[in-house]
Amino acid sequence: MKILSIDACTENISIALIIKELVAEKSFPSGKDYSENILPQIKKLLSENDLKINDIDAVAFGAGPGSFTGIRITCGIAYGIAYANNLPIVGVNTLEALAWLSMHENSISCIDARMGQVYLGIYQKKNETIVPIIEPGLFNPSELPKLPDIKKAMVIGSGLISYKENLKLQYGGIDLEFFKDKCSLAGPIGMLSKSQFAKEFHLKNADPIYIRNKVAQTTKERLKQK
Repeated sequence: MKILSIDACTENISIALIIKELVAEKSFPSGKDYSENILPQIKKLLSENDLKINDIDAVAFGAGPGSFTGIRITCGIAYGIAYANNLPIVGVNTLEALAWLSMHENSISCIDARMGQVYLGIYQKKNETIVPIIEPGLFNPSELPKLPDIKKAMVIGSGLISYKENLKLQYGGIDLEFFKDKCSLAGPIGMLSKSQFAKEFHLKNADPIYIRNKVAQTTKERLKQK
């Protein structure tokens, strides 16, 4: 199965091609016109691997949580390609993809949610499966969920940049490692999607994962945080 994978939910935009294993991946930073760059980059990626869009068997995408704009763009492009070519489609949780990327038995996946909060999930990797230990959610940095009895964990994602000290304070009894490289998630998303594909196209498989249901704060709410 040839899977085209797309992610723009985090600060590093990426696309990938999966044929049994990860074959190729491209990443580029988000910017003013990055949404207009994704489709040309997809065509280039396919061309470099002697493929066209009608050679693709399925589409996977980062469904969130993450940037609201990025989630909508990723979902829209993936949906458009899948619908136009009658392909199955699957959305993958970006926190799970971070856990897969960490290559660690226990992972604390965290994405900066802005507005003084963090998207966080705690996972265990078993073979090629990512199992949630703590279900993903939206948390205040001072009220992170308690961990079960584990001795070591890898912290990964943009949340560690803003909230590293909060993570150290909350999980000080655990041997924490911090993933220092930039996170390109299209590859992990494509790999995780392999076992999820339905036999036919279903719109419900293209549902985004926002977690937060409110994007902007009122002036009163912003002043209250100061």
